[in-house]
Formats: sequence, C-alpha cells, structure tokens
Amino acid sequence: MKTIELAQSNLTVMELLELAEQDTVILQKSDGTEFVLAVVDDFAAEVEELRHNQEFMDFLAQRSRSTKRLSLEEARKRLGIT
Repeated sequence: MKTIELAQSNLTVMELLELAEQDTVILQKSDGTEFVLAVVDDFAAEVEELRHNQEFMDFLAQRSRSTKRLSLEEARKRLGIT
C-alpha cells in the first residue's frame, strides 16, 4: 500500500490509476483526510451489490438463526469422504 500526499504530488489521474493497478493507493489531502484508490474486481463488486440486496440479507439472517448443525465427521460421512 502506498500513500500519496496530494498537496505534494503532481501526478495525473491516469498516473494514479496506473499506480493503483499495481497496489492499493491511499490519497491524502493536506487536512489529513484519506481516500483509498484500488482496483475493483468482479467479486468485490458482487459482494457490494449483495450487501444492498435486502432479500439476500434476510436470507442470511434466517440461515444464521438456524440451530440445525452437523459435525465435520457427520458431514464427511454423508458426503462419503473419509
């Protein structure tokens, strides 16, 4: 991760994007406020979409309340894995 102080940098937006392709970049304003510049992959975008999907979040909440559990041994037995 690389931090770039914007007040002391004359990098173009394209140069910043090129840096972010290699590693996550923290952009820091003169007042100390920081921003993250990073490549977004398909998985990260999908996770973000699912966070805003109320039906999916309700499904996860319902699943987490379930008390029905299997031991690892029982799961292996049912799957035929030894």
